[in-house]
Amino acid sequence: MRKMLVLGAALALASSLAVAQGYGPGYGQGRGMMGGGHGAGMMGGYGAGGMFAALNLSDEQREKISAIQEAQRQKNWATMGAVRSEQFKLRGMYGTEKLDADKLVAQQKKVDELRQQMLKSRVEAHNQIAAVLTPEQRKQLRQFAPGWLTEEE
Repeated sequence: MRKMLVLGAALALASSLAVAQGYGPGYGQGRGMMGGGHGAGMMGGYGAGGMFAALNLSDEQREKISAIQEAQRQKNWATMGAVRSEQFKLRGMYGTEKLDADKLVAQQKKVDELRQQMLKSRVEAHNQIAAVLTPEQRKQLRQFAPGWLTEEE
C-alpha cells in the first residue's frame, strides 16, 4: 500500500512539472512562419545558407541576411535567458505542497510576455529578410518552405 502511495505521489508531481513547462519546445516560436523554432535563434538555424542556398543569393543579400539574423540573436539572447529563468521559477512553484493559482497564473504570464517579445522580434526580422529577397526569390522560397512567406510579401 505504501509503495502505491509513493508511486501515486511521484506521478502527480511529474505531471505537475510537465504542465509547468508550458506547451513544449518551440511553442509560440513562429511555427509555420519561420520553421520549428530550432537552431541558431531563428529561421530554423538555416542561416543565409541552407534553406536560402538554392535562391542564388548575391553576396550583398547573404551579408544582409546574416546581419539581420545576428542582430536577432543578440537582441533575444537576454530574453531567452529570462524565459528559462522564469520557467524555472514556475516549475518550482508546482513543487509546493499547496498550489497558489493566482501566483501560478502571474508567473505563467511573465513567461508568456517574454515569449511574445521574442515572437515580435522574430516577425520583424522575418519581414526584414523578406525585404532583402527579390519577388522571384520569395516565390522560390515558398516552394521550399511553404508558409515561410505569404503571397502578400
